[in-house]
Amino acid sequence: MLVLRRIFEMVPILTIPVLIYALFGGVTASTRGPDVFTQSIEDGVFVLTLPSGAPWALSGGDLLLMMGLIILFFELTRGVGVSRFAIIHHTLAVLLALSCAGAFLLFEAFATSTFFLLTLMCWLDMIGGVIFNIASAPSGGSRDSNYD
Repeated sequence: MLVLRRIFEMVPILTIPVLIYALFGGVTASTRGPDVFTQSIEDGVFVLTLPSGAPWALSGGDLLLMMGLIILFFELTRGVGVSRFAIIHHTLAVLLALSCAGAFLLFEAFATSTFFLLTLMCWLDMIGGVIFNIASAPSGGSRDSNYD
């Protein structure tokens, strides 16, 4: 149980929606082509009728973004802290953000608005984690009262 807790502290949980996208994108793009995948991620999965009577279609990309936003909230609020696990977490967050940016720029199946927004979430997680840790770090400039 301790091992799972340490893994949870180290691995950015935004890896989950990125891996889901990569799994479906990689399989669909390699078997049926990237155009089929990019079209299928934007197709409506189900339609809800709003009280106004207007239909609201949710696509697979929308559901993935909703999951990503919820995970981003928890990722930013869980407060890793200052430890060797925090350093590993930040390193993995940087690698995830860079990998997402590279995939968005280099692979046709990843050149969608959905993946761009997932990439943006990864960058916000990386930058936010660093800022929160800097803000929560103890200041080293305080003086001891024994030196008066």
